[in-house]
Amino acid sequence: MEPHDSNNGVFAPASDNQAPTDLLSDVLRFVQLRGERVFTTECADGFNIVFQPSSACIHVIQEGEIDIYIEDDPPLRLSRGDVFVLPHPIRYVLACPGKSWQQTRHQLEIDGTGIKLDVLRDGTGEVVARTLSATFQFENSSGLQPALSLLPNYIHIERDSDQSAVLIRDVAQFLVYEKKAQEPGAALMISRVIDILIIRSIRTWSKLQGGKQGWIGALADARVSRALSAVHRNPSRPWSVGDLASIAGMSRSRFAEVFLAAVGEPPLRYVHGWRLAVASDLLRKSNLRIGDIARHVGYDSEAAFSRAFKTQYGMSPRHARSAPPTRLIERNSQGEQSDR
Repeated sequence: MEPHDSNNGVFAPASDNQAPTDLLSDVLRFVQLRGERVFTTECADGFNIVFQPSSACIHVIQEGEIDIYIEDDPPLRLSRGDVFVLPHPIRYVLACPGKSWQQTRHQLEIDGTGIKLDVLRDGTGEVVARTLSATFQFENSSGLQPALSLLPNYIHIERDSDQSAVLIRDVAQFLVYEKKAQEPGAALMISRVIDILIIRSIRTWSKLQGGKQGWIGALADARVSRALSAVHRNPSRPWSVGDLASIAGMSRSRFAEVFLAAVGEPPLRYVHGWRLAVASDLLRKSNLRIGDIARHVGYDSEAAFSRAFKTQYGMSPRHARSAPPTRLIERNSQGEQSDR
């Protein structure tokens, strides 16, 4: 019989008294994924479409082949059936295969204000490649910036790499229908379908990864996921490593070791960061007094909360309440939290 907290590479089953956890939903619910706009690209010979940083984007390749350039990296070849997600606003280029986009005289440039056309067409002659695409945003990205920073510049799901690519392509067809039908509720339906596409893409990508840290690493271990989900549901509880280890069904020492390896930081430092992320969200979206917010996320006094918040974000809670969301970025140097 294996030890209770052994790791044989298989997801540990939840205890009978533990509710099933869904850590990915926890994180995405908090950062508030929101689908925006649907568009298609029609690429003729010599096409060269430059996207300046605006929204995050997903491209489902429906026809032909496309080279995509991201910053100064070599081009990546996308083929019919591939799914390509750019989780962060970033500059990139969709270009005709085999032709250096830097040497192309003409280009269709999408500026930083975003995509306003339903169809982006570039090149000459007949269409040789086509995508079904959509933009999206993480509306609360400043509240959990470290979590989102664990997502790569792009997620590429090749046509034959996983059955999910087929599912994503099938679901994407609903966007085409809703866009054409324009029935009541179409805008909400389009946004929800985009959400589904992004969630499915991130889920597929995380499953194919190995050795990742943060919440992505935790997805690979159901025991750590249970502990994190408990923290997410109840940030005000005075968590100890022993409490979290009990939820995970592991010894305290083994849990601390596994958690650090999966998430990349000690358990109580994660608890500390999550509490302040929740607090930053409440500061911007509620009228609760700062003292009430402090107690909601587990601080005994407003003064202690204010000190911790300023250490984490570089400004007081009072200033953060009126600051633009983009100003509220977690500092890289985090204070150590003792693992009591």
